[in-house]
Amino acid sequence: MLNKKLRLGLLLGSLDVPWWTYDAIRRIAQAEAGEIVLIVLTEAAETPQGAWRAALYPIFDRVDRKLFARKPDPFAVKNLSELLAGAPILKITPGETLDESDLEIIRNSRLDILLKFGRENLNLSGANLARYGAWFYRHGDERAERKGPPGFWEAAEYWPETTSAVVAAGGIFPRPRVLFRSHFVTYPLSPARHRSYYFWALTPFLARQIALLHRIGEEEFLKKTEHYNLPPARVGEYETPSNLQTLAAVFKLTLRLIRETARRVLYPDRWFLLFSLENETPPNFNKFVKLIPPKGKFWADPHAVRVNGNYYIFIEEFAHARRKGHISVIEMDGQGNYKPPVKILEKDYHLSYPFVFERDGKFYMVPESGANQTIDLYECAEFPRRWVFKRRLMENVSAADATLLRHDGKWWMFAALAENEAAVPNFELFLFYTDDLLAGKWTPHPRNPVVSDVKRARPAGSFFFRDGKLFRPSQDCSRGYGYGFDLNEIEVLSETEYREKRTTSVRPDWDKRLAGTHTFASCGDLTVIDALQRAPIIG
Repeated sequence: MLNKKLRLGLLLGSLDVPWWTYDAIRRIAQAEAGEIVLIVLTEAAETPQGAWRAALYPIFDRVDRKLFARKPDPFAVKNLSELLAGAPILKITPGETLDESDLEIIRNSRLDILLKFGRENLNLSGANLARYGAWFYRHGDERAERKGPPGFWEAAEYWPETTSAVVAAGGIFPRPRVLFRSHFVTYPLSPARHRSYYFWALTPFLARQIALLHRIGEEEFLKKTEHYNLPPARVGEYETPSNLQTLAAVFKLTLRLIRETARRVLYPDRWFLLFSLENETPPNFNKFVKLIPPKGKFWADPHAVRVNGNYYIFIEEFAHARRKGHISVIEMDGQGNYKPPVKILEKDYHLSYPFVFERDGKFYMVPESGANQTIDLYECAEFPRRWVFKRRLMENVSAADATLLRHDGKWWMFAALAENEAAVPNFELFLFYTDDLLAGKWTPHPRNPVVSDVKRARPAGSFFFRDGKLFRPSQDCSRGYGYGFDLNEIEVLSETEYREKRTTSVRPDWDKRLAGTHTFASCGDLTVIDALQRAPIIG
């Protein structure tokens, strides 16, 4: 751990900044790891070259934002004056480099980190203005020298995921170094809505890495971030779309929107269950028995327990007419004979993902209640049908699929969580622990988020042991919500460290009629999963 706060400088084009930038700086200013000791304002306007070649893009962008952008708008202008009151300001007018006199003033501030927002054309890699160089966001995949608008090409070309990174240049880094990288799902119908989601999601990244450096020190920080810098394969270069490219993108996005609208009307999503009592490793999903819900409903998120030789499969039962889900249970004997689902828990908000577990002879449930912005614990008063509220584990959180584990004398909670409510809680996994499930306070893990990747963050079912090893199921949402799931072996779980490795990947490729599978449950000889099929509304 470093002995004193890190000395931070901000490089800004103006004190009027986009809201997402304001939020990122607010997190930095309010944290304990550093203090802002200098603000450098570079108020020169950048003159676009060949603007006539890209004249259509700004028109498209305005229309796209008007029709599809989500509120709150990450690009609404906010002023930093009050937040940064008291910090000295240096005003400069640079070209592509800074004057030597300005450089000397910045060096005399003895900065540890210079945080750069905007001014992508300003090269600071050799200036040595701060011990750890200039840190900045890189929007898009660093394997391409991206000059075009963030999020546009990913949406227009329908890339499954979008990348964002924190990069350092200068100081102790002779070459640009990636300090953190995350992957988000791409919203394929609108670049503006896509940006709304992922710009809100990335605002905590800089503050997290500053806190990590302060907490573990320089040597450990360099080790922890080394894996982000494996040499990538280049995939091409992108610029602001030309008029022809903008027209092509409008055509593709419009056609995609029409197709998706028609698909949702004519072929609505229908989740159903598949199970097997063969206890095969790996399972042969072609041999699984299907449990098909009646029209107007779907069944998903199975969790299973075994009591007195019978299996009880707890599920989300979603009624399309009511536009919300409740929790039901299916009773099944050891030969696979089952009864229709029975409703056991319903609220005036959506419930799903009924994580059920047993402790000290009692059964408990943590259903997802993200619509209520809570994580709640229920106790079973009469198994399996009557459940009573026990305690609120967390509130005012945008969380999905909380899954608990008893391990090494502690309770651990894994949940997909969005630090900004406007972001989607699919791409980051947060970990918490407590000594007392029924009365204890949940402590956030210092490595949070322990996973930051839409392909493997969100929980996909209960933990299980196999051959003495502990596994965590996780969802792959990179090609859409619930596209597939992985089984990950947990290698390290402690109050200071977490590490897992993927051992098995399951995608809906055993049946061409399927579009997703996103929950895995294993209990005794029973294996049960869910699957997504888009069935015609007629027929």
